[in-house]
Amino acid sequence: MNKCILFVSLLFLFSSWQNHIIAQEENETKTLFGDGNPVNFDNLGAFIAPSFGFTQMDGSSASLFNLRTGVSFNDKFSLGGYLSTSLNEIQPESETVPGVYMDYWTAGGFLEYTLLSNKLFHFTFPLYVGYGEVEMDNEPGDLDFGESTFWQIEPTALLEVNLHKYARLNIGAGYRFVGQMDYRNFNQSDISGITAYAGLKFGLFR
Repeated sequence: MNKCILFVSLLFLFSSWQNHIIAQEENETKTLFGDGNPVNFDNLGAFIAPSFGFTQMDGSSASLFNLRTGVSFNDKFSLGGYLSTSLNEIQPESETVPGVYMDYWTAGGFLEYTLLSNKLFHFTFPLYVGYGEVEMDNEPGDLDFGESTFWQIEPTALLEVNLHKYARLNIGAGYRFVGQMDYRNFNQSDISGITAYAGLKFGLFR
């Protein structure tokens, strides 16, 4: 009987102590550093992703080089910055001066959501928001055509393949929405459009 009373007493004391500890943890102030840290750096990754794009601007084919770098959380949500520029001399159909070509570039930030990144094949969806410029030029460089700037947004969908723990291949397409602009014989509707992408992503994915 005495052993039973002792056991019940110890059980009651242990339960009271456990409830006290739980109450303390619930009331404990959360901090960025130290105990109770809500940020888990084990789930923080980083990457760099070069890619090539193929599109049309004002009826002419354009090849683009895109480079973006960013950080990822749980290998699902990513954010960072990007730069995209034309590789070839774009020949707009609306241009009337012979020997003139167009240069294009845009830079800004992106948000990205990756679906089921642990699968061999999965999808990722970058959304680019940036500032861009187009400018006419000619080989001698003795003509000044000025330039036109604009804001641009481009939602993109990519099929991604895990090549290696630290490398991925992606292919897909995006649609370039260009904000209000007028430059020589064309406007934003002539340089908005679909871009096909193929690229790689290198980084620490976790």
